[in-house]
Amino acid sequence: MSKLLQRLLTRSGVLPLLRQQWREDQGSASAKLEKRLDKHVSSLKEQIDRLSAEIAAAAGLEPTDVAERIGTVDREVRMLRATLALDIAQRDKGADNPGLFDPDRVGAHVQRAVAAARMETDPSSHIVISDLLPDDTYQAILDGIPPRVFFSQKDNAKQNIKLEQLDVAPEWTLKMLAFIEQVLIPRLLVPPLMRKFEPHIREFYAREYGAERGPALAALPHDATGGRLMLRRPGYHLDPHLDPRRVVITMLIYFARPGDSEAFGTGFYRMNGTPTIDRTNTFYPGSQGITCDLVKSVPFKPNTAVAFLNYGAAHGADIPKTAPKDTERYAYQFYVSPEPTALAALVGETEAAVAE
Repeated sequence: MSKLLQRLLTRSGVLPLLRQQWREDQGSASAKLEKRLDKHVSSLKEQIDRLSAEIAAAAGLEPTDVAERIGTVDREVRMLRATLALDIAQRDKGADNPGLFDPDRVGAHVQRAVAAARMETDPSSHIVISDLLPDDTYQAILDGIPPRVFFSQKDNAKQNIKLEQLDVAPEWTLKMLAFIEQVLIPRLLVPPLMRKFEPHIREFYAREYGAERGPALAALPHDATGGRLMLRRPGYHLDPHLDPRRVVITMLIYFARPGDSEAFGTGFYRMNGTPTIDRTNTFYPGSQGITCDLVKSVPFKPNTAVAFLNYGAAHGADIPKTAPKDTERYAYQFYVSPEPTALAALVGETEAAVAE
């Protein structure tokens, strides 16, 4: 949070208000805070507008620079307001149950779910995992997904969040993302995925690196890379593609909410030709004139995940502009790649593991 914003929040009474509200009766804190915060945030916005105009006049800034500064501060204020309100709502809900994110409990459930998933090979090796998480853990993750203001703002149809990028966020959001990024994916998902795809991974490396080096590459330690919580909205389109070469497995965890349509999931495509692939970044078959035919689309269902080998077929996604305006698709995507230092020692490659 900027020093300017901190001073303004203190001067406008928001921070002292927070300290006072936390000491008040728990049952009435939320309603009082909402009402009083609305008043203070409105007043604060007026102060920011006046101050920005004064700064612009004094420094000779262009109007576009002023608008950008106002927009940045306004977003910070909205993020802070949402954080305060959601923290109190979560406290009143009393949902801080340590068992929700218990690694042993969740891990046992995840292993069963991955083991039960059927390996499919058309158009390439992939699995669709149902009931990936215990129901209460899944709901806890949904509860931790923050409002849209916390996601990147560059593209309204394509927005992401990473734990490391959040300076201000609800406590439950931080706890949920830390569980996903530090426990669920590296400790509970990567090992069973590697076991599930083991024969296909060996074949992948033999094709990519040859029969001599392939087995050694398959035996390297593999890590989760490129993880991010994604929000996709109408207007989003991703052409059929393959992920960067180092990616062995790609996984998408769907966070569908009650009432969400199952439409606009992940599409798998058969490539009508054999591309010449020498890639360190995402590869689009269309760039070589190779057409792709949709074979299947994995529905956007609650508590479902799809994992697939990054070889032999393309994948893509589309939410047309004609989709309902309130359509939102939340998912967490990550890659499984060989540990970079070990891979470099074996094959001498130094390029980045994935392209963000």
